[in-house]
Amino acid sequence: MRRALLALGAALALTGALALHGRATAAETGQPAYDKGLLWRVEKPEAAPSYLFGTVHVSDKRVTALPDVVRAQLDAARSFTMEVALDAPNVAALAARMIYSDGRTLPQVAGEELFRQVAPLLAALGLPEEVARLFKPWAAMLMIAVPQQQPADMLDATLQRIAVQQGKPVHYLETIDDQVAAFEGMSEPDQVALLAYTVETRDELPGATEKLLQAYLERDLGRIWQLDQDSVRERPELKPLNDVFARRVLYDRNTHMFERMQQDLKEGNAFIAVGALHLYGEKGLLALLARDGWRVTPVY
Repeated sequence: MRRALLALGAALALTGALALHGRATAAETGQPAYDKGLLWRVEKPEAAPSYLFGTVHVSDKRVTALPDVVRAQLDAARSFTMEVALDAPNVAALAARMIYSDGRTLPQVAGEELFRQVAPLLAALGLPEEVARLFKPWAAMLMIAVPQQQPADMLDATLQRIAVQQGKPVHYLETIDDQVAAFEGMSEPDQVALLAYTVETRDELPGATEKLLQAYLERDLGRIWQLDQDSVRERPELKPLNDVFARRVLYDRNTHMFERMQQDLKEGNAFIAVGALHLYGEKGLLALLARDGWRVTPVY
């Protein structure tokens, strides 16, 4: 079930490939969008500078080959902080949360017609129908949507491995319960709608993910959001669902992560890695930090 943890982390980062959200523009709010850059220096007079790095939770070698400036700041950091621990206990905890324990089944909740479309997609991942029937809608959606890859090769795991090898203390901004709650806080009809949308658009996911990765490699967070907006304009009926998804998966988590990184930032010289979409926009981490008096400066 290690793929399950990968699925959750990757889906939270590759939001643009799954569901799409509208937002007010920076021009409309009068606030900076923080739309260009992956590595940002964060500082106050009373604290040594720390660095916030936007990641994408994939194992693509174009991503995991760290730019020199990123590697230099990671090497020099006192501590390393990431979203969630990628260890065996968390894998087991996630696996338990992805399936129903109250006697219900995916066909009962999502309907037999949708389940008949989902079952062969999960079977292709090595999950027989009797197992697929136990999945919650959000979990089935993630399993279908996320590319197969080795968790140990993901960018976040690569950063953590370097930090551990260097003897740095490693901290986490979230627990598995926090991440799962982002999905389980949605109503079951919304979860089913996300699953149906993912099944309907599954053939488009590789192309959408590649566009997302290209925008990431260009350090263009604004372009990632634009890809989202292009798609939602084609499907305006999805806007209510998109609004729920954005609030649960990005905005609420941004608030929690902002609060939990304060200690690391106050101690100074921290290297903090989070999914890149958490950095962007007036509700992103960079804007939250700036409004709290931190000086935020793009480095790369």
